[in-house]
Amino acid sequence: MPVASNRDVTPPGTSEVFEDAVSAAVAQHLALSPAASMQELAAAAGVSRATLFRRFPSREVLVAQLCEAAVRAFVGVVNAAEPEGDSPSAALRRVVSGLARLAPVVGLLGLQPLDEHVESTLLEQISNAEERLRQLIRRGQEAGDFRVEVDPEWVLT
Repeated sequence: MPVASNRDVTPPGTSEVFEDAVSAAVAQHLALSPAASMQELAAAAGVSRATLFRRFPSREVLVAQLCEAAVRAFVGVVNAAEPEGDSPSAALRRVVSGLARLAPVVGLLGLQPLDEHVESTLLEQISNAEERLRQLIRRGQEAGDFRVEVDPEWVLT
């Protein structure tokens, strides 16, 4: 049973992660259909293909911008969960609860191919948040809350 805390995380919904309703609709469709064409993405967002291309000059730009928003959301959830606070179990519950709300759309964007430079930039942005989560797992292992034979990298994955 989850422990109530004044630090319970209510992560943003998909519509709050992305700049606007068009981006949110495109991200949701892209998560469900990773190979969707720009025409299909425009239809899912309720806009014309020309309108979508005015916003995003290419599919690569569209994917990069959506992935950047997803990274910001991931980092925001980790920050809001305060993984260094109170018991490791309670902190991990907050992290998992926050990430679970983002996962259906934001997590699946990770399957999209990205330009190598864009991907490395995004990985740099999440490295601090991931390290905080590794430290949380190690703290939980040292406290006896988490199994010591489970590698923190496995938990991150």
